[in-house]
Amino acid sequence: MDKSNTAAATQKIEFRRVTVPAEMDALCELDRKIFHDFPADLFIPEEWAEFESYWMIVDGRVVGCSAFIRDSDFDDEPRPGCLHIMSTGVLPEFRRRGFGMKQKRWQIEFAKQQDFQVIVTNTRESNVAMRELNLKLGFVIREVAPHFYYEPDEPAIVMELQL
Repeated sequence: MDKSNTAAATQKIEFRRVTVPAEMDALCELDRKIFHDFPADLFIPEEWAEFESYWMIVDGRVVGCSAFIRDSDFDDEPRPGCLHIMSTGVLPEFRRRGFGMKQKRWQIEFAKQQDFQVIVTNTRESNVAMRELNLKLGFVIREVAPHFYYEPDEPAIVMELQL
């Protein structure tokens, strides 16, 4: 087995729903650490309060987070049966060890268990690692949304997975 993926294969990984508002400060701090290169992309507490978020915990330590909006498309338009992944993040020091793959697989299983028919997500065009991970798991590119991100201005690659 590739050593980069052994960590995720051998450690205890769990996902636990974030308690809002009690864990809001920790959620915002994790967001800052994960997405520090793109401060304009950080969510404010009011946005986090609208999401359904889950910690990714590895051997008792929070290493990442997932955030969803139910029955919504990537542009916030209502879309029954669609799980919109708002955020998928792993702390920089835990990247390239298989945790992103574990988190994405968990997201897919979560969506199936919740009876969603489709998952939608988007990422910066420059985030090749996330795009390739999504493609490896069966997502397809649905569209490119120009000027979706700012600071820097960048298109979003919108991806979907039919369940």
